[in-house]
Amino acid sequence: MPSFKELKLSPALLQSLQELNYTTPTPIQAEAIPLLLKGQDVAGQAETGSGKTAAFGLPLLQRINADLQQVQALVLVPTRELAVQVRQVLKQLAKQLPQLKISAFYGGHAFSQERASLAHPPQVLVATPGRLTDHLSRRTLDLSYVSYTVLDEADKLLEMGFQEELDMIMDALPRQRQTALFSATMSEPVKKLIAGSLQNPAFIVASANAIPEQLRLIGIKIEYHDRKKTATNLLQSIQHAGTVVFCNTRATADELAVELQELGVTAKALHGGMEQPDRDKTMTLFRNGSIPILVATDLAARGLDIDKLRNIVHYELPDDAAPYLHRSGRTGRAGKNGTVYTLVTARDEQKLHDWNLMQMDEWLTTESLGKKAAAAKAGQAPAFATLYIAGGRKDKISAGDIVGALIAEAGLTADQIGKIEVQDRNSFVAVPQQQAEHAATRLSNGKIKGRRYKVSLVL
Repeated sequence: MPSFKELKLSPALLQSLQELNYTTPTPIQAEAIPLLLKGQDVAGQAETGSGKTAAFGLPLLQRINADLQQVQALVLVPTRELAVQVRQVLKQLAKQLPQLKISAFYGGHAFSQERASLAHPPQVLVATPGRLTDHLSRRTLDLSYVSYTVLDEADKLLEMGFQEELDMIMDALPRQRQTALFSATMSEPVKKLIAGSLQNPAFIVASANAIPEQLRLIGIKIEYHDRKKTATNLLQSIQHAGTVVFCNTRATADELAVELQELGVTAKALHGGMEQPDRDKTMTLFRNGSIPILVATDLAARGLDIDKLRNIVHYELPDDAAPYLHRSGRTGRAGKNGTVYTLVTARDEQKLHDWNLMQMDEWLTTESLGKKAAAAKAGQAPAFATLYIAGGRKDKISAGDIVGALIAEAGLTADQIGKIEVQDRNSFVAVPQQQAEHAATRLSNGKIKGRRYKVSLVL
């Protein structure tokens, strides 16, 4: 496998990769980056967690003219969550390119704010098709300078019914452009999209294996009526921080989350029936460890990229193999280890056999989990809570400023402070649960970088 330096990336991008501790390119990066740097259109079939955002993002960033304040690169994604994630990854990769503006446009975000930001257009725009066509219809967005287009999660874009929007967007783009498309599957609709949107593309496949080798697969044979009891015993028997439990319906996700809460396990549901602000808050709390367990529908199966995501639990099997693989691939990303637990009834066994996925590294029983749960309750990691600060990047607040204020005003030590997210006008920081109320009060009465800000506990 070549090094990133051998892929002829710029010194600024190589420095960003070094700071992110990215040493060796993944297979999809090693194949896609040289082709994209040469200007070739690329259609890639990539496993979840294969590193495809950097595969298209690094060539994209290398080609941008920072002196031209126009949208030069467009990345289309199916969901708001993925738009936010891709923007964040691109911003990390572009850390040494200070002149670059990277924005994300999506539904649930104020249209007026997006329109106002276009007074100084971003050079890189990540967007969902619905919101982008809204801008095109209102003539608030100029795509005439776009030379690089990415269709990310193309199969999901089509499954979600965005064909008409994609046609409108492609018609609005310059004919002379480079296009990259990435998809977990190469269905007939995806092949048709490739034929209509790419010119003489190179086809690449990240790997023939559907599940990364570094994942540990554990099956648990159950009776149908033991499903809930087995799941709760499992979650109590493992270090459950950074766990996603997948259910097939919103009602099941809500019900299981409530049951876990009643048992004293901090868990929250995540599904499409929730309002966008509630989904955003839940994801923030999960990323920083204040919520150790997320009980989710397939809304979270794509685009969920959390550094500390350790465990996936298949509470129910989906109807097809593809969603099962997408769910499983949320952990063990980019070479990291992870564990996938699958609850298996007699009917589920037949599904797994049909999918050729019955092979597990270990099989457990409901009874053995019950014993482990009783012994492990005292060994869980310390609980975190999250503080909300009504100030962010646009107020010139950095993560270091928040750490300094928590140490000076609230008496915390640096190693007690968890993940910090600084957004445009607000910030979130994880602190030990037992000291959270005290820290919120002290920080409210104190100052961050010489100014007072409203600080509250996120509930």
